[in-house]
Amino acid sequence: MKSSLPKVLHQVLGRAILSRVLDALDRLGLEHVYVVVGHGAEDVRRFLENNPPATPWSAHLQEPQLGTGHAVQQVANQLLEFEGTLLVSVADTPLLTAETLSKLIETHQHESAVATLLSTVVADAKSYGRIVRDSHNKVERIVEDKDATAAQKAILEINTAIYCLEWPAVQEGLMSLTNDNEQKEYYLTDLIGWATGLKRDVSAVIAEDWREVSGVNSRVDLAEVNRLLRERTVKRLLLSDGVTVLDPDNTWIAPEVSIGADSIVYPGCLLTGDVSIGEGCTIGPQTTMFGPVKVGDHTTVMQSLVVDSEIGSRCRVGPFAHLREGTRLSDSVRVGNFVEVKKSEVGAETNVSHLSYIGDAEIGSRTNVGAGTITANYDHVTKSKERTVIADDVSTGSNSVLVAPVTIGSGASVAAGTVVTKDVPPGALAVGRARQENKTGWADNKRQRVEKALK
Repeated sequence: MKSSLPKVLHQVLGRAILSRVLDALDRLGLEHVYVVVGHGAEDVRRFLENNPPATPWSAHLQEPQLGTGHAVQQVANQLLEFEGTLLVSVADTPLLTAETLSKLIETHQHESAVATLLSTVVADAKSYGRIVRDSHNKVERIVEDKDATAAQKAILEINTAIYCLEWPAVQEGLMSLTNDNEQKEYYLTDLIGWATGLKRDVSAVIAEDWREVSGVNSRVDLAEVNRLLRERTVKRLLLSDGVTVLDPDNTWIAPEVSIGADSIVYPGCLLTGDVSIGEGCTIGPQTTMFGPVKVGDHTTVMQSLVVDSEIGSRCRVGPFAHLREGTRLSDSVRVGNFVEVKKSEVGAETNVSHLSYIGDAEIGSRTNVGAGTITANYDHVTKSKERTVIADDVSTGSNSVLVAPVTIGSGASVAAGTVVTKDVPPGALAVGRARQENKTGWADNKRQRVEKALK
């Protein structure tokens, strides 16, 4: 990856590769997930602590890293009292689905196998281990690419490094693995040969789509799985959810995103995280949403950035608006061009249409915030932020500054250009600006002085 970040922490449509694998495992109802960490162990462990899976989990250090078999050996002591099916998966396959894993488990248990492997067929086997079958088409063993003969390299059925193992039946084989190979590593693949050598039942499930089980080993692979996950998500939206995505190749939507029927997503959008969009909405073009974000029905969000916010129904946001964390818009709110809102609640039918900053504020219903209105909420000395409260049916004039903490009463007005530093009573007009004075002939007099100076 040529990166200081561990491979499994690189993101695929807003979530780490490791998280996407754990998401699939969470849907299986497992008893426990043992995460074997090696390269970047502390970074991975810290990530798991901050982003734990739903399934009970623990991390186990593999040091040094001596192969896949050696990795599984690191949790053997945790399984002394365990009897049942042990699912072993790699952590770099972000497209892996719970459905495929369920099929693997079901086949393993139905056939009472001691080991069941997940394989797939590819056009180019590259450096993957090859599945060697006997004359009865039964799995005989797995040969790593570096140890394969020319004939074995021609095999296109490859190992995905995902298995079901019956425990403790395989414990002896796992602990007796050797490193008699070119890499001097303990291969988990040798466990298959051990089982077949003892005439134990070994089964296999072939994944229908090789892309689902393809690992990420480079930035090129990372770009490809992002593209594939996007295609999978957009296809679901188009076919199952009744959503129009005008340009799928230029629209990036994560699988966590839900969009209601008859909504339209225009090109250039990036929607990731816990994003829920209602029915009949228009999103984009060039709109970015980082969840959690909730959008009601029949709302338009155009050319804007929305992060950790809630938007009601029949709202209009953008173009070029920025809704930051903690923003809550009620129904029928208008947030227009070059408006930034942060940690604020805006009541129904209120307009904040132009060139305004609303931070740490509470705005009532049917209020009009004039162009260039700013809530001055930050005290640079104390490093604290204060709240501004604007009641219902208020009108603030253009280029007014509301210096928090301050309250504008119901039905009050703020004159254009006013700096409000104290509360405004309901129904009052606040004027806080220098009185205008017109100096007749000032321009002509100045022009004459300039011309005289140039002579």
